[in-house]
Amino acid sequence: MLTLPSPIRTDAFAGKSLLLATASALVMLAAAPAWGQASGNRGGTTQAAPVTTEEKPGEDVSGERDAQRTAESYQPKGIELGSFLLLPQLEVEETYNSNVFAAETDVRDDFITKVTPEFTLRSRFPVHALNVRGRAEQYFFSKYSSDDRLDLNLNADARYDVTRTWEFRSFVDAFERAEDRGAPDAARGRKPTDTRGATGRFGSSYRFDRLRISGDVGAHRKVFDDVATSGGAPVDNSDRNRWEYSADVRGSYELFPGYAGVVRGAVNRREFTSAVDRNGLDRDSKGYRLETGIGVDLSQLVRGDFTVGYLNQDYEDPRLRDPSGLSFQASFNWTPSRLTVVVPSVERSVQDTTQRTASSIVRTSASLLVRHELRRNIILTGYGSVGEEKYKGAGQNSWTYEARTRVLYALAPEYYVGAELGHKARSSDIAAQDFKQSIVSIRLGVRL
Repeated sequence: MLTLPSPIRTDAFAGKSLLLATASALVMLAAAPAWGQASGNRGGTTQAAPVTTEEKPGEDVSGERDAQRTAESYQPKGIELGSFLLLPQLEVEETYNSNVFAAETDVRDDFITKVTPEFTLRSRFPVHALNVRGRAEQYFFSKYSSDDRLDLNLNADARYDVTRTWEFRSFVDAFERAEDRGAPDAARGRKPTDTRGATGRFGSSYRFDRLRISGDVGAHRKVFDDVATSGGAPVDNSDRNRWEYSADVRGSYELFPGYAGVVRGAVNRREFTSAVDRNGLDRDSKGYRLETGIGVDLSQLVRGDFTVGYLNQDYEDPRLRDPSGLSFQASFNWTPSRLTVVVPSVERSVQDTTQRTASSIVRTSASLLVRHELRRNIILTGYGSVGEEKYKGAGQNSWTYEARTRVLYALAPEYYVGAELGHKARSSDIAAQDFKQSIVSIRLGVRL
């Protein structure tokens, strides 16, 4: 049962009206300069918009990097540090959330102020690359101040170019953040569950004539802190702490220009710190997935993979049912114009859970992201997704739906404004898991 803190302020209604009015005005302000201008009219230039040149545009659903998607003339100069460029930034965001605790009943709303300082240290080597990024997010809740929190993230990625067709790459990441109130395994305590962890990946890719081979290995650590209920008794989350190890390889062979046959394989090992969980079950497991399909790379039109195959996750405890069967992954970057990218995606995957009697969550999801450069300094984004979560062994299902629309307007290289509307809902067989949540937000960013 969700335990809710008591509010300390009751003036949310007036603030809500002000925020809605401001967000609406901001959207109209951002769009106004473009009315009457054809989207393809860019002062005579035929240069493709940055939104269409990203390798993986679908990975940033929340829009953290929207400010970096405007044209080069609206990007900050940064601070030169030898062979590196330092890009500092500060963003302030105000959000109204209609259901801050993602609750089915006794729904509570609130205003949240988020202050986000961050930096990017970008290399400018003639070959090779090294980039470091740090980000802090301080949340202040207007009424429910017990949910105030500070999320931290620091990561670095590197690339070593052996030859023009052979490279090594690595990625490390460390984080500390609160678990989403609407997460399937959220403890629903007085405060959100604090989590921390680290990720490390190392890989390589090689290209020879029509053949391309890539692969990587990785390790991921997740730790969940205990959280108190309204009565003061702690919820023990130690049985969720775990290590996850993975390795995958992808090979492709160009059958004819723009189309390649693809084979992909992956293995994983998941080891929990506790020998058994709160229900006396050993949740250690190992798994694999094998897929084959088609890769497409038609310059300035569509790029991506569609693969289908078989997956299996084998749990140590014989009382836990092993999920297996059809697996598939597909994600395409379609650029119908030089200003627009459309990213459809579908995937079936296996996720861990501590829900009683369920071995895992078999998730099947589909999403669509559309990003458009309305003008060189205005980026529009729309996103929608639907996902089915089947709790293997428990006979219970959940459906999660999400929709977002967002605008970012760079007034100058040094500052920008933005606004977002969003809605998320879950329908579940599990008691107290249903919820509906709407948000409206505005943000202001300054950078050097």
